Amino acid sequence: MPFGFDPFSPQPKEIRMLDSKITRIRKPERRRTLRIKRSGLNKQELQDLDRPALKFAETRDEIEQVFSLVYRIYRQKKFITDPKPHKMLYSVYSLLPETVHIVAKSYLSVISNLTQIFDTPEFGLPMDVIYKPELDALRGRGRKLTELSALATPREHRWKNVFHYLVQVMYWYSIYKGVDDVCIAVNPRHVRYYKSIFPFENLGPVRHYPRVDAPAIALRAKVLESKDLMIRICRDLEFDTPLYSYFNEIAGRAPDSKMAEHLPEEFMTSGTHKGFDTDTVAYFIDRDRLSLEGLTPEMKQALNTWYPGLGLKLIHT
Repeated sequence: MPFGFDPFSPQPKEIRMLDSKITRIRKPERRRTLRIKRSGLNKQELQDLDRPALKFAETRDEIEQVFSLVYRIYRQKKFITDPKPHKMLYSVYSLLPETVHIVAKSYLSVISNLTQIFDTPEFGLPMDVIYKPELDALRGRGRKLTELSALATPREHRWKNVFHYLVQVMYWYSIYKGVDDVCIAVNPRHVRYYKSIFPFENLGPVRHYPRVDAPAIALRAKVLESKDLMIRICRDLEFDTPLYSYFNEIAGRAPDSKMAEHLPEEFMTSGTHKGFDTDTVAYFIDRDRLSLEGLTPEMKQALNTWYPGLGLKLIHT
């Protein structure tokens, strides 16, 4: 699902960091949600949202809200021509262990989503279907890749400045996970916008994307090379804790030292994605068997390994 990204007008402001002593005494379980500081609500035109927050979708309800929101937005944009009875849109990539759905919430309601899919030997990335040579060239250099997908925001919230928050969470999580390149496949008419809000460069030429019957162009951003720009943007936003600290603290460990040395001290201390449980994955696979369409025996075996008890039948051809 590489299409359907919803743009927002960036209006970055000054960020204020929490006192490190206060940060250290908070329990990790209470840190799984990133709060936007009250002082930033008016600046970012978010004052009418109820307790706005950012987090990874973790509960089945949150994940179902994500898939329903993406379905609704993609139907509006006419990327979906055949309606689904369950009114959700997702694929097997949406359910892989490392996939994260980064959401903005207004209290209990998901109002925006950005999905980040991590490259695996068994599944690759969704955009491999038309950009495999370009992605393989990066892989051949030992670079770790992710793909962005399924950005969706309803019309009533599109004027709010949520997108920069989602991108920042994605970026600092990519740093934490040791990602080298963030890739996307977008409609060519959206290229200028994406290059204006993230340091994307062209990765491949315009090609036809069969899934949505529309043209696509591949973009790629180098993660570590974007550090200085993203630090400046992050400092202009109003989070209740440094984002890099958020991932380290929840995970209970720092990433590779080679990553740590590239970051300022205030980003060096927060939490990470726990993955999906077998029951949740089975629930969504049962709701839409097409999510398994085209899987190889190796892919099914990987799912059975990652999710014990899933019980996918292996078909050897």
